[in-house]
Amino acid sequence: MGGDESHRYLKALWADPKEALAYREKRFTSSRRWRWTDAREKAIVAEFLSLAPPGSVGIDVPCGTGRFFSVYRSRNLDWVGVDASLAMARLSREEGPKVVVGDAAELPFKAGSFYFCTCIRLLHRIRDPRTRVRILRELARVCRGPILVTYYLRWNLRGIRRWIRKRTPGLSMKEVRSDAMVAGLTIRKAKPLRRLTQQQWFFLMIKEDS
Repeated sequence: MGGDESHRYLKALWADPKEALAYREKRFTSSRRWRWTDAREKAIVAEFLSLAPPGSVGIDVPCGTGRFFSVYRSRNLDWVGVDASLAMARLSREEGPKVVVGDAAELPFKAGSFYFCTCIRLLHRIRDPRTRVRILRELARVCRGPILVTYYLRWNLRGIRRWIRKRTPGLSMKEVRSDAMVAGLTIRKAKPLRRLTQQQWFFLMIKEDS
């Protein structure tokens, strides 16, 4: 993976069944902030999915433990979940049976297999821009329609706090646009999880030739 240690670390972390189970059972229920985050993320994903015609087929990568499957189901959409972790995939199959093990940078599908794509909570953990671009290109290859991805941006209270503590502060908007451009994508819409205080932003992207 182009020497990207962050990508290898992620795959190793979530390969542990105990870590995968803890993610499902505790990550988004451990505090009021995380419960709010879960609800807010699902609302934004639901807004994005309203762009997809009923019955269309999408891909959720990485699908984790199937946290967004109920949102797709409520929109009368079909989908396939993909995760690099077998432990995560096994848990997500309890929420939806169409789940395969696969790497976001090397998806096991033909070009244009899906209408829409969601990629939530992955790219902010990938430090190497070449790996991020490779993932975006794969999403664009298998998807005919809109793509929803998330990044962490730095110029907000949480990002500045991380910068002061000498931790990875997130990317600039310029760096996100660069990733999209190099991958052959155009950003059509950008939306923060919560403006000023939260790092996470959602980006609606389409292929430049669409």
